[in-house]
Amino acid sequence: MELQGTPLCIAMTIACGLSYLLYGYDQGFMSGVLISKDFLNRMNHPSTFMQGLMTSIYEIGCFFGCAGSLAFSERLGRKKPIIIGTILVIIGAVLQTASFERVQFIIGRIVAGLGTGLNTSIVPCWQAETLPAKRRERFGTMQYLLVCGGASTAYWMNYGLSYAGDVLAWRFPIAAQMIFAVFLLVIVPFMPESPRWLMVRDRPSEALEIIKKMHGTTNTQDFEVQTEVKLINQAIDLESISGTKGWLDLFKMNDTQNFRRLMLGWWLMAMVMLSGVCSIGYYISYLFETSVGLSHTLSLLLSGFNGLWYMASALIPFFVVKRIGKRWCLIIGAFGMGVCFLTMALTIRDGGYGASIVCVIAFFLYYTFFALGYLAVPWLYCAEIMPLHLRSKGTAITTSSNWIWNFATVMMTPSTMGNLGWKGYLIFTVFNFSFIPFIYLFYPETSGRRLEEIDAIFYKTGAVVAGTQWAKRGHFETHDLEGVLMGEGESEGGGDEKVDEKGEVVAVEHVVEAKKG
Repeated sequence: MELQGTPLCIAMTIACGLSYLLYGYDQGFMSGVLISKDFLNRMNHPSTFMQGLMTSIYEIGCFFGCAGSLAFSERLGRKKPIIIGTILVIIGAVLQTASFERVQFIIGRIVAGLGTGLNTSIVPCWQAETLPAKRRERFGTMQYLLVCGGASTAYWMNYGLSYAGDVLAWRFPIAAQMIFAVFLLVIVPFMPESPRWLMVRDRPSEALEIIKKMHGTTNTQDFEVQTEVKLINQAIDLESISGTKGWLDLFKMNDTQNFRRLMLGWWLMAMVMLSGVCSIGYYISYLFETSVGLSHTLSLLLSGFNGLWYMASALIPFFVVKRIGKRWCLIIGAFGMGVCFLTMALTIRDGGYGASIVCVIAFFLYYTFFALGYLAVPWLYCAEIMPLHLRSKGTAITTSSNWIWNFATVMMTPSTMGNLGWKGYLIFTVFNFSFIPFIYLFYPETSGRRLEEIDAIFYKTGAVVAGTQWAKRGHFETHDLEGVLMGEGESEGGGDEKVDEKGEVVAVEHVVEAKKG
């Protein structure tokens, strides 16, 4: 029996989430690998700089994976690139697992990174374009629970295998990621293609069938189905008016303000990494041991409990985003993370037993605030604000920012924390507090709006959104995009738009045609 409606949305969310699970798992297993005695012996006891390089080189692979998606993602759709990326992850895992020296391990990290970069640049588009608007935020936030699930699984695996010692303690955690990758390879072919990509590729009948399945109906005249297809067609018309075609159009400040959208997404993804999440994620066991002064076994154990706490915290956006919107999630999250890093710095400076307890609590609370604002929201937001024709390319570029800054922060953490000690934590304190005014002033609210209605936010509007209607949550019942299109049209004709069995809008004068008239 073919899935449709809520079951299909759940399956889609799991498929998207598995890509992020692999990313979270990589953060988790590396924190244990780097303190494995057998690993350090086989890698000839790498310096803190080399440890940072061996870890962060994965992000360089991710960056080039994102860059590669620019070349063929629009031609192949959303599903095929994910399959290619997952195969690369498996190849990279095999190389890392079988490593006996640094070069092979580094090559394996790069290859696995290529696959993860490709997947994470495509998955946000696929998810945003396929899930129904009213389910997009809740189901979209839930998939990022698997990032935490992957990290938590790796943390506990590291702790359990630490008693095994020798080769098994680090080779098995690396190899285990292939289980999740194979499962992803099996499930993706059975998932629907993006209906918006199909519409752009002039395959409206296929797109209409997928939209009906996602809404759980067989009725072409269903209101939600009609509305979604109508808005997709309107978005295509709007981009035709603005001349949005090639990827270079992303760097133009035309009527649809593509470059503004790109910069909002690029810097938002930079904020994710500059918040310090990967500096903690990759090195939490290392930091507990070197900065806080805990024992090796206790560091691994607390890392495992921290992973469970992170996973529980990942449920918060599911309940909160729809109520307060993405802007306030980002603002509150940045403030909370800043306070946590400041607490870490002051307690590590103190060095007492009581201070170390408070420091560990700050590590745990950090993940709560990160999960609220920066775990799921940026990935959803960047895909939502991109123009339809350029969504995969735009998301690939914004995701590349994530990997560039990921590389920088992961690379610098061992040496920075080793040389600066407690002062190193103040760097991330300043970063987190600095995010707040930028979010408040420049980032519009996308919650409560369909993808095509978000286009209205950027159509000939100002960059500062604080105090405007675009800083408030939207309502799915409004049709902001339609108002923009009516304002552009030279014809007052109209009437009701309907969608035929092929998914094409009929009984209405398109704006493009009106412009030609």
